[in-house]
Amino acid sequence: MEPRIEFESDVFSSSGLTLLVDGTAQSHVDPIDPTRLFFEYTRRLGHVVDALGTPGARLRVLHLGGGALTLPRYVAATRARSAQLVVELDAEMLDAVLERLPLPAGEPIELVVDDAASVIDTLSPGFDVVIVDLYSRLEPPDFVDTVLFMGTCLRLLAPGGVLAVNVADAAGLTRLRSQARAIARADPAAALLVAGDPGVLSGAEEGNSVLVAAPGGMPGGIRDRLLTQGPHPAGVIDGARLDFVLWGAC
Repeated sequence: MEPRIEFESDVFSSSGLTLLVDGTAQSHVDPIDPTRLFFEYTRRLGHVVDALGTPGARLRVLHLGGGALTLPRYVAATRARSAQLVVELDAEMLDAVLERLPLPAGEPIELVVDDAASVIDTLSPGFDVVIVDLYSRLEPPDFVDTVLFMGTCLRLLAPGGVLAVNVADAAGLTRLRSQARAIARADPAAALLVAGDPGVLSGAEEGNSVLVAAPGGMPGGIRDRLLTQGPHPAGVIDGARLDFVLWGAC
């Protein structure tokens, strides 16, 4: 029987590690260079963070789902002393990650072991970005695509803040539609866009996309950065085209 939690060396570099839980790759970390985001969806999430505010300025970030803490490390490396809160349900995995890959010393990264749906009800608004990446193997919890959960995530944002969701989907975009519709119902005025590989966005292929929601309007630079900075090929769906994807096939 294979170990539940493993770290697999990266064949593409001497320092990268992939976290596997129950045999499924969950996260990738390069402890020597935490700005090296290997998985495509983490690179796209990194672009969302990079587009907020002034480059290098501190942010307040809520991570729902921790994995190997790849994105908290990235934020700490690119925006030192940012206040970050990470909510992760799997205490055993988190302990294994911290033992193998300690967090950077002196960074204000708070870790909470609990269920994300319960924790968010206890938090006060004011986050510049809320990142949702909640999966057990390849399945998200049922509450992720509910109006209540997505609406609470939106209410936790500071003015000008954004919600960014990693959506791992089968061909057909069923999960993306469900989660995006929940956001649209929670806040019909929120600006939405989806970024990913064009094959995934067309519904022809399985894969990950990044869903971004902005109650106060999409911050300038996010769309262009997601299109131009890779990974390539890259596509973005928004506006009338996204409306058709979400509602036209109902």
